[in-house]
Amino acid sequence: MAKVSVIVPAYNSHDTLATCLGSLVHQTLQDIEIIVINDASTDDTWEIMKRCKGQFSDKVRIIDGKVNRGSGGARNQGFDAATGEYIGLVDSDDYVAPNMYELLYNQAKEGDYDIVDSGYYKESTDKAILSTGDNVTGTLDDEKRNILIAGGGYLVTKIFRRELFNCPPIRMRENVRCLEDTEILIYMILRAKKIGNVKEILYKYCDIKGSATKQIDLKVYLDSVVGAMKAIYERCAHLSEYEGAKESIDYMAAVLYSYGINRCLFENIRKYGAKKEYIDKYFLGLNDTQKEYLKSLYGIKEQCFSFLYDKNYIIQQKLAAIDIAIMKKCDQIHKG
Repeated sequence: MAKVSVIVPAYNSHDTLATCLGSLVHQTLQDIEIIVINDASTDDTWEIMKRCKGQFSDKVRIIDGKVNRGSGGARNQGFDAATGEYIGLVDSDDYVAPNMYELLYNQAKEGDYDIVDSGYYKESTDKAILSTGDNVTGTLDDEKRNILIAGGGYLVTKIFRRELFNCPPIRMRENVRCLEDTEILIYMILRAKKIGNVKEILYKYCDIKGSATKQIDLKVYLDSVVGAMKAIYERCAHLSEYEGAKESIDYMAAVLYSYGINRCLFENIRKYGAKKEYIDKYFLGLNDTQKEYLKSLYGIKEQCFSFLYDKNYIIQQKLAAIDIAIMKKCDQIHKG
């Protein structure tokens, strides 16, 4: 059994996959398993994968997906194949530091952690982020879980004990263009007993022009928002830790709700300007698609969350006043 299985979904990754895999096959951690899934690419991604497998057959496993299932579906094939004690995730257009998985694994073993997080560097903004500070490491309680969930973060900067994905089985939503892993990170934080960190920037995010998340139309984006809101509730509400983290989970649902509403109202917000006195005008002259999605967003919010804006301290602290006012107006319109 490998110490860490690293799962890499790849779709039409000609320009980036070699750099990504190069950063993985030369990891200082020796007992590593790199599982690369070809998500029915139409370029030479599969050929690149086969060459890498031929050169590093002791470390690399490749899967040729015949049907495009999106990054979530490709990752699911990786989860099913993984044998590692811990699981890491890397996107095919990113790369990692050569000692990333040795540092994360050693920290996981030292503290008997279910999750270990590291820092993240975004090239396009020249910013480095560490989502898991020392204040939330160790044995998790309600306060730490609320801080972690409200703080966001990324699956790809972490390793997870494999049992978190398998006992019971949890998999990602498939054929989703964005937000496909929103509920998974919340689920993992609720399920984990202990979390650790490595305070180094180990994951490098490359903001590739033309990537899948940058070419999303209104319907696809709003379907993703609605799907993510549903999935948070369906995947997490039954867990015993849910109630203790409800403030932060409701905040995350409110963020999605706000994203969806603002996307529907985008043209009017741009037309009138982002000022509270124009909020009523934002909801005028919408087409049928926009109206239907606003109704759907409200329905999911009421069915699954029904958060109280003025009593949720995280919403009050983290969301802009105008966004809260827009959400309240949407609620008012649809309550009748």
